[in-house]
Amino acid sequence: MTKHRLPVAALCLAAALLLFTGSMALAENAKYKVSDRVAARFVGMQFLDSVVVRVDPDSPYPYLDTMDTSFPASMLKAPGSVATQPVGGMADDPWLMKISSKNAFHAAALYPGKYECWTLSTGGSASLEAAMGLNFEILDESQYRDSGGAMASYQFDAGSGGINFRGGALNGQKATYEQAPEPPTANQPPTVTFVVSGDSCQHPM
Repeated sequence: MTKHRLPVAALCLAAALLLFTGSMALAENAKYKVSDRVAARFVGMQFLDSVVVRVDPDSPYPYLDTMDTSFPASMLKAPGSVATQPVGGMADDPWLMKISSKNAFHAAALYPGKYECWTLSTGGSASLEAAMGLNFEILDESQYRDSGGAMASYQFDAGSGGINFRGGALNGQKATYEQAPEPPTANQPPTVTFVVSGDSCQHPM
């Protein structure tokens, strides 16, 4: 009977170690919670200010941040513990707005100037092709110039971000307008997206 005690003890020890390792992993994965501000490793030794927006404790990379990147706990540090670059993520990210005590920007009018339009290429590829026939220029709060140079009108609903084009090459087109920061930036330019086709137009900054 004695000869069976060592294997049983070894098995019990192995099980205990497995449980301990598992609990340590869970504790590591529970290190941060949603809305925690963190320093996230970005390139090399650089860290960016960021915010945890989702936690998946079953994943080896449990933390999703405002840069839409998943991290293990080892790649995140407490804010202030290391030097960081400016906050990483989209300017209109709700978590970044919250920690900065800012309200999301809602445009009262379309940003004036020329918009360059793009459409998905044919043949099943996911690349974009220039749609120059859709290009337009916003002249003021009610008038636009189409790609052929004709002037026509449009209506913009600041509450919904909806646009209705009337006359010109875009007659009858409905679109949505997005402008995250004010003033707009090269990384987040003003964008008009046509509802039916999904073709998108941006104002180069």
